[in-house]
Amino acid sequence: MRTGQYGRRERQLRASSPLGLAVLFLLLLPGMAASQGWQTDILRDTFGYGESTPADVDWSEVEQGCGARDCIPSIDQPRFVAADEADFIAAADVVMGIEIDGDARAYPISILNFHEIVNDEIGGRPVAITYCPLCGSGIAFERKFGDRVVEFGVSGLLRKSDLILYDRATESLWQQITGQAFAGPMRGETLETIPVTITRWVRWREAHPDTRVLSTETGFDRPYSNKTPYGDYDQSRRLLFPVDYDRSLHPKTVVHGVEVGDASYAVTESVLKAHGALEQSGDPGVRWEMRPSGEVTAVRGDNGERLVTHRMFWFAWYSFHTTTHIHSGPMSER
Repeated sequence: MRTGQYGRRERQLRASSPLGLAVLFLLLLPGMAASQGWQTDILRDTFGYGESTPADVDWSEVEQGCGARDCIPSIDQPRFVAADEADFIAAADVVMGIEIDGDARAYPISILNFHEIVNDEIGGRPVAITYCPLCGSGIAFERKFGDRVVEFGVSGLLRKSDLILYDRATESLWQQITGQAFAGPMRGETLETIPVTITRWVRWREAHPDTRVLSTETGFDRPYSNKTPYGDYDQSRRLLFPVDYDRSLHPKTVVHGVEVGDASYAVTESVLKAHGALEQSGDPGVRWEMRPSGEVTAVRGDNGERLVTHRMFWFAWYSFHTTTHIHSGPMSER
């Protein structure tokens, strides 16, 4: 794991203001060391892992993003309000929506930016709502192993810019985008993914009028009213950590991706918005649809099996799916 990079990272971030100030506030929280490095090596001092620890990734790819585990605190006792009481959210604000057995909930990205994980129970099902601001990836997971319900926290570590979760039962490390544990007692296990929708609040509410909304009463003092804490990061080509990706698309192009066996497919959100539905060729290929609510669905081209879709930035999807089939359309951002 690479540490001792704070001085260089700080200069880079400050030079890219307003992004720099925002990210410094979010990532460099109390407990950070001087410019020589972090006071705590999270991987070694907190988890007890090192180069000799068996893992399914190259440890050199793991970066330390802040001074301590849980530097970005998960929400473990979420509170909710009815849709008509959510006066802190505007119609155009983006939410991560999920419905299980008639229980619909919306998680404003403006809150998730500051917490990244919500340990919740939806429709009687224990669920971890996860969001990585650097990758634009919002994914929900079942958080039950056998008869044991576990909580997830923010490890303070990143790989390919993506959030690394840890479970508080075994302290295994989990990659958010893949849902796989790559180190620790749960190594080799994969979390069950639950479909979510990332869309505008007005569209989610129209489709789910009885939805409840994650409250800003989280127990933490955070500037949730700041809807762009990362400045222009979502539109910029800048990446905060080194990542190799296919540069045929702008790195922050929003794509929706699916995995079909050993294959993966992706389509840009702009193409889906333009067409509403389309077929992506391949073996077996994918049929895509964007519904009025903003929900994106996908089914296999050969047998119609429903697939779980994932929405994130192009660079992030490609980093973990290097052989993906991409449908970007003739008018995609290049």
